[in-house]
Order: sequence, then structure tokens, then C-alpha cells
Amino acid sequence: MPFDRFMDLALHDREHGYYSKGASRVGREGDFFTASDVGTLFGDCVAKQLVEMDRLLGRPPRFTAIEFGAGRGLLARDVLDAAPGIDAEFASRLRYVMADRSPGMRAAAAGLVPEAESASPADVAQRAAGCVLAVELFDALPVHRVRRREGRLREVFVDLGADGRFVEREGDPAPEAEALARRYRAAGRDGEEAEVCPAASEALDALLAAIRRGFVVVVDYGDPAPVLYGPGRPRGTLLAYHRHATNEDFLLRVGEQDLTAHVNLTQLEDRGRERGAETLGITTQDRFLIANGILRHFEEG
Repeated sequence: MPFDRFMDLALHDREHGYYSKGASRVGREGDFFTASDVGTLFGDCVAKQLVEMDRLLGRPPRFTAIEFGAGRGLLARDVLDAAPGIDAEFASRLRYVMADRSPGMRAAAAGLVPEAESASPADVAQRAAGCVLAVELFDALPVHRVRRREGRLREVFVDLGADGRFVEREGDPAPEAEALARRYRAAGRDGEEAEVCPAASEALDALLAAIRRGFVVVVDYGDPAPVLYGPGRPRGTLLAYHRHATNEDFLLRVGEQDLTAHVNLTQLEDRGRERGAETLGITTQDRFLIANGILRHFEEG
């Protein structure tokens, strides 16, 4: 099977997938942290940004924040806790939707933040105005692995070896993977390996379709295509996370470790433009936090 199918099953299979195990995968006892696992300040800054977006939208009767990949609901909790202290009138109009593929995560989020709506991404109804949030969503989407060998682009597939263990095989690339590799010059030099993610374009389409008027905020590990596929990353960016350590044993501990690859920000920007969206800016997380007043918390604390 192509690696993207293997990765999707390893992460999202309803019975054996990594994220089907629910909340135990994240935090101190899990395999990785998210921004909301280490404190509430990220949620405070997001709430401030939502207040500014509300002002730019003309203060609609209802402002809906829809978070895709909401996990356990930590960001939702922090945003809803912070909003009344920033702008009580805005908080009275704010509605929060937590969308996640994992039934276990949805149950955990609904228990933690009962005042928010919890839903499967496929069941999220379009809202009139607000903001769509995607925090560390795109880096967990399934990727195709491609390699340049003797001038030809090859794709990595997963097969069963004679001993019953998973092994890599190479074959002709899927058309959608080859198209992205050609467009963004992924694995452009002999011996190089890279990841391409057709699913990222589809995911962005879903985010854009979730709201008629408003903003989309993506917070993730990523780079513009010239950096992502430049000579500094000849082996790509795919990593496995297990007990807060990284490894490249992608075919081991299936369903017991996270798999993640950096996001092609140029691809998201291009797809958004093709769908009629305007990119207002690309920045680093520290600059986003500073612009939304995180330093004042330390000065006051």
C-alpha cells in the first residue's frame, strides 16, 4: 500500500490507530506536547486575536470559532475562559465548535468543555461568520514519500516481508503525488527524499467551506516550498514521536507512535488563492504571541 494509506491507518484506524487511544497520547504521560498542554497563555493570545477578528467583521450577531483537530479541548477551554476578561460583549456572542476525527478525543473534549459543541469534522455545519482554527492539524495528515533515483521519481510503498514485518518497496508515484512533487520541486535531486501531501489541499478546502465570512488560522510546523524542499533537507522531514523522543523507524510500533511531517506552506497559500481566499500573512508562533500581548502576562506576573 502507499505510505500515505499506511500512515492514515496507523494514526486514525478506529480500533488500532494512534489517535483512537484518546487523551493518553498527549501531555506529560504521552508522546508529545501541544501549545495548550504547557499553560493557558496560548489560549489567551488566541482569544485576543478572535476579538480583533470580530471587530474587523463588524461584530456579527454570532461569532463562531471552529477548531479542527481540537483534541481534548484544552484550547477551547482556555479561549472560552479568557474571552470574558478581554471583551465581555464579544464573549456573549462567541460560540465554539470542537471538531476531531477521534471519538475518544471528542468524548474527552465534551467532558472538559460542555459549553462548546463537539462534532466530527464531517458533521460541522457551515457558519455565517467567525474563524476556523487548525493547530497542529496539517502536520499529522498522511503523506506520500517520494525519492529521486537515477533521475526518476519513485514513491515509497509499504509491504509485508517474508518474516511478516513491514518493509519498504518502491514503485511508480501516484499521479497526485507526482503532480505536487513536480510543482514544488520535491526530491528534485538524485538521492533526495521528501514528503508531499495531497490531503493538505483537501483539508484546507474543508476549513474554507466551514465558514462563509471570516478567517482561517493555521498554526503548525512548516516552511515555504523552497526551504522545505531545499538542499538542507535531503531526507525529508518525516519523524516518529514515541515517549517524547523522535525516531525514523516509521514501520515499527504501528499505532503506538505519532507520525508527523512538516507542512508545505506554499501549497496552502496557493490552494487558498485558488479557492478565493487571501493570505493575510505568514509568521512565526513567537511573533504571533508577542503581537497578542504575551509579554504583558510576564510583566504583570
